[in-house]
Amino acid sequence: MAAEWSERQKQDYFLLADTAVLAGEIMLKSGAETHRVEDTIYRILKLSNFERCEVLVVTAGIMVTLEDWRIDTISMLRRVGDKSTNLGNITEVNDISRKLCNGELSLKQAFHLLKHMESKSYMDLYVYACMIIAAAGFTILLGGTFSESLFAALNGIYLVLSMLFNKKFNINVFVTNMAVSFLMAFTTRGFSVIPGVEIEIERVVAGSVMMLLPGVAITNAIRDTLHSDYMAGSAKIVEAFAIAASVGVGIGAGLAIGAIVFG
Repeated sequence: MAAEWSERQKQDYFLLADTAVLAGEIMLKSGAETHRVEDTIYRILKLSNFERCEVLVVTAGIMVTLEDWRIDTISMLRRVGDKSTNLGNITEVNDISRKLCNGELSLKQAFHLLKHMESKSYMDLYVYACMIIAAAGFTILLGGTFSESLFAALNGIYLVLSMLFNKKFNINVFVTNMAVSFLMAFTTRGFSVIPGVEIEIERVVAGSVMMLLPGVAITNAIRDTLHSDYMAGSAKIVEAFAIAASVGVGIGAGLAIGAIVFG
């Protein structure tokens, strides 16, 4: 009977580790800072009352270890791939982890909720419409005229097309951003030579590409660095600047080729 109970305890400990790693994986994929992910995983693991609970979160994955004399060491490694910003998912995981730590949820209930948690997102149609409106809105914020905002909205269609292509073909984000920014700059140069149309190319292009700039990534990188997580902070800064560089190269190439084609 004692051996059976011990085996049952082992299963609970493994389920606890699975729950903690799953919560961290969802948060990391949703764009949470690494120190926040580490804190959430650590709080869940501490429910085991083990002597050692170690957590290491980097931008590419999660590593956890539970160590105690009562049971063999439990170690888990989870690689995390594609990431996007989804604050709704982060809030949901935080809520589940708090209820688990406060005893409002059992371990099995928390794991079930995390495993079957639906991604908090809006309908694709709303997202596409907002991307087009945002391109026009940023142009106005940058001092653009109403007509310039309309041309920026047309450029926003490229953002929608890029999302559709990514869903179907899973294209590298750097290649996608470069291609989209190239098309925006090239098309804007074409708009500027239409008879009777007077637009400031820089304002239209700047407003159009604003959605591609990694503002959230840079903010998270700074926050991780301020929390002494220099590895994750440096990696995110490099990633953010690589994305910004791909956008810059695309804009430069689009304007240059557009000048040759349209004069």
